[in-house]
Amino acid sequence: MLAIIHIKFLEQPLFNYFLGSFTSLFSVVNPLGMMPVFLALTSEHPIEYRQLMARKASLYVIAILGFFLFAGTFIMSFFGFSLISLRIAGGLIVMRSGFNLLNGTDKSVNLSDQGKLEAKVKADISLTPLALPLLSGPGSIATVISLSTHTNGIGLHTLFILLAVIAIGVISFIILSVSQKLLPILGRAGLEAVTKIMGFIAMTVGVQFIITGVELLFQEMS
Repeated sequence: MLAIIHIKFLEQPLFNYFLGSFTSLFSVVNPLGMMPVFLALTSEHPIEYRQLMARKASLYVIAILGFFLFAGTFIMSFFGFSLISLRIAGGLIVMRSGFNLLNGTDKSVNLSDQGKLEAKVKADISLTPLALPLLSGPGSIATVISLSTHTNGIGLHTLFILLAVIAIGVISFIILSVSQKLLPILGRAGLEAVTKIMGFIAMTVGVQFIITGVELLFQEMS
């Protein structure tokens, strides 16, 4: 009986919504692509420091994306932006991030020399630059806000997006924690391949956001 209930739950649109939200966020956050930067910033520190920074950064990611999930739409509405403009603008940002990942020109995974120097002398790099802007940057924030515009208030769909955000935080922690062992296994070629896949998915998500926004625009005009 429990097995039947479980199967029926997986067939519900809510699970598909969670899966879609998770896939969209994972492709934009791209914790796999953060491994080289994370190792470079923590190369002179012991494993305990690396684990602490990974854990705190992941918690900050959940907090930042969770905040924009619940408050992002209200903040944008305060400035007079419509939901349609939010979806289209968010789609453009996500699509641009995906395009940069696909072509290996994503600037969010790279810090300037000054930024790296400042990060290396900081006692705590979990909030900046790890959580913000590397992991929860403009692309992931725009994705969360765009996803939130598809919900009617705070309901089950919003909670499932929040579950996706929490899952992203947990997986980011795991990936960063084992990055020293995982990166050599993937190698440069493997990491580039994964990054390009993430970029393609992100571009697809961005295009879908734009299409949805344009469709709503034409519905309002008709």
